[in-house]
Amino acid sequence: MRALFALCFSLFVMTPGVFAQVEDERELPLLDDLAIPGVAELLTGQPRDWIVLKSGGVLIVESVSPRPNTLTRIQERIAIKDEERRKASADQRAAIDEEIAELRNLFVILPTEPGSPEFKLPIIKIDRMIHHEDLIIQRINLLLDEKNIDQSLELYFRLRRDWEDWKGMTEAYQRILFVDGSNRIERGELESSLVVLDELHQLDNDYDGLSELVGRAVRQLIEESLSEENFLRAQFFLNRINRLFRDHPVYQEFTKQLGDRAIAVMTEAGAAAGSGDHRLAAMKADQAVRIWPKESALKNPHRTYAERFQRLHVGVLDLPGEATAYPVLSPANDRHRRLSDLPLFEIDRFKDGNTYYRTRFFDEWEPLDLGRQMRFTIRQFRQPFELHPLVSTPDVVTPILARLDPTNANYDERLASYVESVIVESPLEFSLTFRRVPASLEPLLARVSLNQGVLENEIPLAPLTDPGGFRVESQDHGKIRYLRNLPEPDGLPKYHVAEVVEHKFDSAEKAVQALQRGEVSMLPEVPDWILQRMLADDQFMKLYNIVPFATPVSHVLQFNPESEPLRVKELRSALAYSIDRDRLLREFILRDPNATHGRVVTTPFLSSSPARNVLIEPRRYDISSALAMSLSAQRRLKEGLPPLTMIVVPGEEAEAAAREMVRIWGKIGIPVKLVLPTDPPPPKWDILYRTLQITEPLIDMWPFLTFQERAKLSDLDIYPDWLKQEMVSLDRISDEGRAVNAMQTLHRHLWENVAYVSLWELDKFLVFRRNIQGFPRQLMHCYDEIDRWTIDAWYQTELP
Repeated sequence: MRALFALCFSLFVMTPGVFAQVEDERELPLLDDLAIPGVAELLTGQPRDWIVLKSGGVLIVESVSPRPNTLTRIQERIAIKDEERRKASADQRAAIDEEIAELRNLFVILPTEPGSPEFKLPIIKIDRMIHHEDLIIQRINLLLDEKNIDQSLELYFRLRRDWEDWKGMTEAYQRILFVDGSNRIERGELESSLVVLDELHQLDNDYDGLSELVGRAVRQLIEESLSEENFLRAQFFLNRINRLFRDHPVYQEFTKQLGDRAIAVMTEAGAAAGSGDHRLAAMKADQAVRIWPKESALKNPHRTYAERFQRLHVGVLDLPGEATAYPVLSPANDRHRRLSDLPLFEIDRFKDGNTYYRTRFFDEWEPLDLGRQMRFTIRQFRQPFELHPLVSTPDVVTPILARLDPTNANYDERLASYVESVIVESPLEFSLTFRRVPASLEPLLARVSLNQGVLENEIPLAPLTDPGGFRVESQDHGKIRYLRNLPEPDGLPKYHVAEVVEHKFDSAEKAVQALQRGEVSMLPEVPDWILQRMLADDQFMKLYNIVPFATPVSHVLQFNPESEPLRVKELRSALAYSIDRDRLLREFILRDPNATHGRVVTTPFLSSSPARNVLIEPRRYDISSALAMSLSAQRRLKEGLPPLTMIVVPGEEAEAAAREMVRIWGKIGIPVKLVLPTDPPPPKWDILYRTLQITEPLIDMWPFLTFQERAKLSDLDIYPDWLKQEMVSLDRISDEGRAVNAMQTLHRHLWENVAYVSLWELDKFLVFRRNIQGFPRQLMHCYDEIDRWTIDAWYQTELP
């Protein structure tokens, strides 16, 4: 220690004087003999600077100042003082000379000396400074030579914490990114490597070796994608490398490969069209443009084949048959019915609270004998695009007779109570004779479909014509495909939708992404918070139509009449009073504080219907009353309150609202188990959260209350006598005005008895690309008059 102090004393001058060279200075370590401090020392130890003397020796001192560029900044200060001295008076020069002399020395502290004395080192003897920060950067580079990314980043961020910009910091970080990207490629983490290398490209797009490294990663990703025939993914990475490095060799190689492959597939499409297989031609054409949409030679043949056999791709959240626990018609099954069934009458429009019907089968239907008879004349012409065939009397009369036959599985007790006989007058005319005149015949016959088929052992009046509509061609891998039963013939100037393909997605967000990528062209189910986002996006609205449905969707809680606990009115009231419907509507269903597209209602049918009793106000949210009712119900139930089971309709919003209801009910002592629609069907259930559109309450309330498709008197046996009497009386009223008054009375009684809980009525919208044309002005459902729809050929030419 004394020798070292002597050495230091010989190097550092405590008083002004000339630096004295001594032999002991040779004992200082040389730069090449020193090892760069380790990671732990650099992170936790005191910062040390290395001063390299002109003699070759190195002094290790505590951090000096100013920093960085210590020597340069000292020389700048000396130059400023020299300029001051030149302009100063003789009296001032002596003081300035002292300041300059002081500046020519660097004050340092030797960490090894006791008491940490401060010494002055003449800067004339200093060759260069290696600061603590420089040592960190050198250690980072040594770590990168070993491909040690974690410790390199730890040192870098420690340096970054103190200095925004130190010489060599940027270069060190760029090298960290490069080595990290290379390591990830070697480990097979290709996509994450591109994230790292993309950041390096932003810092220095001409970094040495970056283009080749990105090419290695992208090549492997594209080859992997093509082996799985995931062309969209391959296009994504091709577009990515082309954005980073224009016309990169990897981009040129694979674009040629994909272009050649797409042209080959389009050639196959031409061969299929030549043989008359227009569906295969359209599918091949779609496949070709999916392989490489940038190939200009594909555009014209794609238009030809795609418009000859038009395929509508629809993004949905569930498929028919999946909602196994849901005991009534699910949204997916309803879409299936709309495509496959051709009812005798369909709703055409609503106006002034009235429902107007259209038919594709009759030219005329006129009442005779003061309405006790109705004569029908069957149409004898059709356009090639229409879904139905030309039919004759047997085609129409056979399903009607099936509805009137008590031994037939399609027996409709209500229709049979009206119709006394069916008279076939000619191949194109028949008449219905009524026992009692219905208030409106069209909604009764709207339940009769030509597609219901002939049951086993049933003998039709004559061979039945193909009923038309769409049929299921296949259902697999999250898709269901529907084809026209009656394809359009060759030689027409214009064609219409020939196939509907529903694609199932896990969430609405993924369905929207597929719409924007061009994988689907239509979305019938869009949550309101996503819809609001679409409406606010001007660019989106230029590409897509957002059309409201004519009928809103009602959300209802319906109680199982066979549930023993729910026969207690107090329990039903407790469930109803505990639902804060306004909050749930705004926070869970719409996620819109203004509730623009929804409203709290009191009916399961349209709130605009004349059958609604306007004196009924929505039941208030009253948790205190709900708790009191719950306690009262528990006293009435001798064995206590058992757990209830609630089945919820498919849909993200409904499931979220149902979970919140279950949570609140649990707080007031009503345990409820939630069953999702895709769960196994429970052995019994108590509450059904369902959605529906009741457009004819005079006709539909009976099936609604009994959970059946058709009204049947025996289904009312389980209900109280008053309800059974009112339903039967309503059904027997022939005058529409009296029927509406009776329905309003029934509405009031059902509300008072908490027969169900009406939640909300939501406005729904159909979102589709603007190349779809021919849809009606008032959309009744997502496939309304689909045989008139046309699709102009389009495909996404922009790479993802």
